[in-house]
Amino acid sequence: MSAPLRIGVLGASRIAKLAVVDAARETGDVLAAVAARDPERAAAFAREHGVAGTRADYEELIADDSLDLVYIGLPNGLHAEWTARALAAGRDVLVEKPFAANLAEFERVEARLGPSRGWAFEAFHYADHPAFARALELLGGPGLLSAPGELGALRSVRVTMHMPAPKPSDPRWSFELAGGAMMDLGCYALNALIRLGESAAFPDPVAPRVLRAAAVTATAAIPDGDPRVDAAVRAELALGDVPATIDVSMAAEAWDFGLELACERGAIRIPNFVKPQEDDRLIVTLAGGPGGGDEPGGGERVERVERTGGESSYAHQLRRVREELRAGARDRAELARSRRTAALIDEVYAAAGLPERPARLMD
Repeated sequence: MSAPLRIGVLGASRIAKLAVVDAARETGDVLAAVAARDPERAAAFAREHGVAGTRADYEELIADDSLDLVYIGLPNGLHAEWTARALAAGRDVLVEKPFAANLAEFERVEARLGPSRGWAFEAFHYADHPAFARALELLGGPGLLSAPGELGALRSVRVTMHMPAPKPSDPRWSFELAGGAMMDLGCYALNALIRLGESAAFPDPVAPRVLRAAAVTATAAIPDGDPRVDAAVRAELALGDVPATIDVSMAAEAWDFGLELACERGAIRIPNFVKPQEDDRLIVTLAGGPGGGDEPGGGERVERVERTGGESSYAHQLRRVREELRAGARDRAELARSRRTAALIDEVYAAAGLPERPARLMD
């Protein structure tokens, strides 16, 4: 076990509580400082969540050399700007998804990684939970398409990302702050498809396997809202030759973060792949005879439920980040996934006839 991290929290936000406050309680890392736009809000956050101290503003926090990691839980449109500033100060950064407002802004941050002492991690915490790793294992690990596992070849993927609507004043409805359903929720779906594609046996093991986005529909925000901000997006994509559907809504009646993988001899369903700690089931359906999958005549279908563990995906993520930082690792494969996710968001918006979110970080 490596030494605990001293963490500085940029933004006294709801997501900061989930991603680092609660996670640090599980991992034993130290919440050293918090900064917010309003110092009184930072002080209240520190008292409520046991953060050791506060800093007067964001600049003072990222200048603190006693910190091992800066967590950025600000509105989407501020992620790239403050990641770049923290990197310039030599900090290591865990930045909430989405990493940047668009691909060009991501690339501006990426260019700053070389000369910085620090590194940046995008917070796709779901990928650190055993639930997603187990799904990949059932699909055949590194041979997802060419050397299938227990369930046979992958035939289709469906990712659902639904949540009830935030209040109208929420920054997730702000175009200027990089709001929208694809930014807040769809990035998870696209990132998951990228990881599924990487598990296939292709010539370049880290190249993206999501080859195209087509048949995209988008629903505008809320009545009298900004028509540039998407409340819902449905997109048909391709994972190699395998069709993939993402159904994203930031104005649904109920929460649903489901991942469904249909295969030659059965299927996998993770009811909540983003936060499996809330439902740690991985449901495997196997056909009892030849054919299997969704084909008629595939024999009696047998369902089993695997439990993947109740530890928070955020705790798994924080532990992995700590181990990489203590080892001095710079995971360029993970950075490549972040880059491809940003590119795909732009592609989906273009296919839907919506503009890219505006960048704040400039060269």
